[in-house]
Amino acid sequence: MTALENTLIYHITDVANLNGILDAGGLNCDRSMLSSHPEVIGYEHIKKRRMEEIQVDCCPGRFVGDFVPFYYCPRSPMLYVLNKGNTGKSIGSQQTVIHLVSTVAQVMVAVENWAISDGNAGALHTSFYKDLDVLKSLNWASIRATDWRGKTHQKSAEFLALDHVPWKAFHQIGCMNAATQQRVVEILDASQHCPSVTVEPTWYY
Repeated sequence: MTALENTLIYHITDVANLNGILDAGGLNCDRSMLSSHPEVIGYEHIKKRRMEEIQVDCCPGRFVGDFVPFYYCPRSPMLYVLNKGNTGKSIGSQQTVIHLVSTVAQVMVAVENWAISDGNAGALHTSFYKDLDVLKSLNWASIRATDWRGKTHQKSAEFLALDHVPWKAFHQIGCMNAATQQRVVEILDASQHCPSVTVEPTWYY
């Protein structure tokens, strides 16, 4: 396995969605979740744009909303926006947000198709690729930056997995605090696959 395939990837969701994720056997794309009314993270108008306007041209006939999105870092700009109350949720909402952690390799073997964006996949000027070598050319200084002012687009580069990512593809769940960690552990009690559940305060604002 190459270093590129070992690249860690992170999906954020509210812990309130975890039971539904387990019931579905994993993470579904936004298009598949339209009727399930999950605890939404993100701007609704951008989610609509991802489903109706932005095509992933390296996967013909598919829109961004057909893919499960992952960042290459925790503590993403979207988490910051969410925590500030800018998406309609209350200020401080990051306390119940969890990071579902996988690797490029784990997801690649579990899905039918995938793509890499060179920036925020919800932006109209973003480019998409199905070539692992593109990972080398991502702006890793921005992705890893803790002060990402002026670098939001580059830091928000995404790994996109088509339609559905099985639960077994995740090996860790990062939480902001012990209360959320305990809630996750209780939800996972009946699950055959139990990723490690850790408290990761540096992944939050």
